[in-house]
Amino acid sequence: MSKSVLCSIITVVLALALLFPLPRLMAQIANHQSMMSILLKSGPVDEEGHVGHVDVTITLHSAGAPPDVPLLTMPIVFANVDTVAKTLKNFEATDANGVLPMEVKDGPDDSPVSFRNWIPKREVGGTLIVRYRAPISTIPAKRSGPPFDLRTEGGGFSGAGNTFLLTPVESEHYGLTIRWDLTALGDFAFGCSSFGDGDIKLSEPGAAAMLDRAYFMAGPMHRYPEKTAANAFSSIWLGSPVFDPHPLMAWSEKLHTYYRNFFKTESIKPYRVFLRYNPINPGGGVGCYNSFVATFDEKTKAENLELLLAHEMFHTFAPRLDGGSANRLGPTQWFDEGLAIFYQRLLPLRAGLIEPAEFLEDLNETAARYYTNTLNTTPNDQIAPRFWEDTRIRVLPYDRGSMYMAVVNDRIRKASSGKRSLDDIVLTLLDREKKGLENCTEVWIDLITNELGLAAKEEFEGMLGGAVMLPESDAFGPCFKRVSIPLRRFELGFDPKVMNENPRIIRGLVPGSEAERAGLRNGDEIVLPVGLDGVQGNQKRTLTLQVRRKGKVSSVTYLPRGEKVPTYQWNRVPGVRDSDCRQ
Repeated sequence: MSKSVLCSIITVVLALALLFPLPRLMAQIANHQSMMSILLKSGPVDEEGHVGHVDVTITLHSAGAPPDVPLLTMPIVFANVDTVAKTLKNFEATDANGVLPMEVKDGPDDSPVSFRNWIPKREVGGTLIVRYRAPISTIPAKRSGPPFDLRTEGGGFSGAGNTFLLTPVESEHYGLTIRWDLTALGDFAFGCSSFGDGDIKLSEPGAAAMLDRAYFMAGPMHRYPEKTAANAFSSIWLGSPVFDPHPLMAWSEKLHTYYRNFFKTESIKPYRVFLRYNPINPGGGVGCYNSFVATFDEKTKAENLELLLAHEMFHTFAPRLDGGSANRLGPTQWFDEGLAIFYQRLLPLRAGLIEPAEFLEDLNETAARYYTNTLNTTPNDQIAPRFWEDTRIRVLPYDRGSMYMAVVNDRIRKASSGKRSLDDIVLTLLDREKKGLENCTEVWIDLITNELGLAAKEEFEGMLGGAVMLPESDAFGPCFKRVSIPLRRFELGFDPKVMNENPRIIRGLVPGSEAERAGLRNGDEIVLPVGLDGVQGNQKRTLTLQVRRKGKVSSVTYLPRGEKVPTYQWNRVPGVRDSDCRQ
């Protein structure tokens, strides 16, 4: 039996065994498909343009279920973001026999994601109808995280499905219907989700299981283009960003077309970009089902979002190892994110949508962040457990993974005299997916060793163990050469775990650090969360913290940098034409 077949079998068996005890699994296999219907009814808009709540009605058709077994569930915290699991109001459940009493019970604390479960206290008879009110907050998030939380702006609201929608525990057996009632938002309001505009019906089994990767937005929204064709690129947003989104979305649409051709996509899926205001961590975002959420604030420039969009669109087309995951946080994140960082600048360059100078700027920002990172030798198996505790850990799969991909690409090109590259491995993995074959780590090892021999496996294992990945000077083509210059390490100046706690009380202040010199002290409370990943990659970017001390709040700004260390960067080679850079 080949390794690829064996890993497919092992992956499926282990996944099923971990998720479902055998009796429950057999019951699910025997169960027929049901439908899940969701009605989202918005509350009214106040004088400040805020929506205070959305009323949710969930109908599970043919939902017969035994008592004392979890039926509905919602994460309590997902990707460091609080959901409405503990704040939802007016919960009620009824079935064919009347009011259905349900017990609320939280899942095990040792689980990677803690869930709140709703458990029927008697057998469910026929159709189940669940109603509740999801409050929409205007208070800044307690912790830094992706823009998943249910928020209001511009006379509407937005949020990820897994932060405000209850879902069946066995959602993989449910089709999905989504309906909107936005009467309270005015005549020009409409609703949209990752699944499409307005009311949606998805009859295929497992459609409801995609809710944890779906995004929702409703209100008097703006859009690009004004008229969206089915299965096409589009974008929507609430309010009025300081930049004009239309040129940025036109750029993204061209890149989306280039991606379809590069990845040899046979069927065109709809792809939507949601733009959302975020004063805490602007300029970032998160990928969802066939969509992406990009964030901005009053200082965001459209051009600063281009490669972010290139990165996230890449995830929609790219292959995954070991089945991937909804938020790509796991042992193969080096692959998912490393590949995306490597191609986020290369494919736009090939498409003529960025210039070599923009390619170089992005490459050097990644290199600076990676080679000055004092934790850059952290083994891969330690990243997921520590992902949210330290920005230097959080960026490692992106930075190390991308440099590893550059090394592999360079070695393949040179071994084949330019006839093959990393492109060929990516397309091979995609072709396997189209044939229904599982891509696991062993498949990756087989492919790179077929290209480069057993040394490629040793290098791969070294990367997982924390070895620093260093591409050759000409690894990025004839336009660029490697140099070494002194750059300063990122140094927050106190225990980084503080930034993801609530409350955030400074401890472990580093004597003599920029943070101490700026006036921070142990015991100070950081009032608002801040995003650090972008700060870490920019040598000149200062950090401003809102700090409470003895009841008084003040701003403290400093440059979070420490010692200088030799750091690899790439320079433009004089005399090489820009057209020769697009290889």
